[in-house]
Amino acid sequence: MEKVDVPERPSKGAWVSVWLAFGAGIAASLAANIAHAGAGAGARAVAGWAPLALLLCSEVMTRVPPPRHRLLKAAQVFGTVVVAGVAALASYRHMRGLALEYGEDNLTASTLPLSVDGLVVVASIGLVVLSQTRREAIAAERAAALAVAAEREAFLAAVVAPPPPVPQPEPVPVPPAAEPEPMPLPDPVPDPDPVPVPQTARVPMPALDVVVPPEPWPAQQPLPLPDPVPPDPAADENAAARKVWRDSLAAGEPLTGKALGDRFSRSERWGRNRIAEAKAELQAEEAAGDVAGETDQQEARVPVGAGVA
Repeated sequence: MEKVDVPERPSKGAWVSVWLAFGAGIAASLAANIAHAGAGAGARAVAGWAPLALLLCSEVMTRVPPPRHRLLKAAQVFGTVVVAGVAALASYRHMRGLALEYGEDNLTASTLPLSVDGLVVVASIGLVVLSQTRREAIAAERAAALAVAAEREAFLAAVVAPPPPVPQPEPVPVPPAAEPEPMPLPDPVPDPDPVPVPQTARVPMPALDVVVPPEPWPAQQPLPLPDPVPPDPAADENAAARKVWRDSLAAGEPLTGKALGDRFSRSERWGRNRIAEAKAELQAEEAAGDVAGETDQQEARVPVGAGVA
């Protein structure tokens, strides 16, 4: 913050000195006027009015700021000069007459009142100067306080204000990634040693007579053919995946869900689902083989020709 030069206010000693000088001059003028006036109260009041009016004018000039308009300011100064002139003239005449009454010579009696009037004039000017200096100091102090408050508010605003927004870079368009080509399916591995299926003896069934229904035979209407179902590429792909896993199982190196999904450009979960389906097929085939084996064993126990009429 920049340092602001503020004028100092008048000291209390200066005010005391000026007021003592001004009061002494007014008191001397007032005492001389009352002492030289007549014995009546009215004469004394009239004689003491001029110094009292000068005292009141000086108080107004020092306490009240001067008017801003030039004409009003000139009228105030002119009125103060008139009051001071009347007070000086009245004080001069009363003090000169009082000095002559007390036996002073003509020269002393003529110059002694000038010391009182001069003291009053100098003290009046001093009061005006001190009051003006005090007003300027008060105005400068207020201006300095306002400047300091403004700088403090600006500093706090700069500290508390959020930082300016940082411009965000524009996103760079990324070209779409090319889809990976599906890997070719491996050729099926032939079974090196097929297991021969044992032939079981079949039991001949008795001949049945053909029953011919009576005439007329009801005409049969041709049944409508169902609409052809288009092949499902997903089902073919699932079947191919199950076959690949079964081939890898037969080869002794079963594929994992991730490896099977990568081979068909699918996810690991898709590969695990196909493996679960292939295992379910194997279990179903094994269960069907067990049932067929039990049936063959039961038929083998029946002697040949049993049940033939």
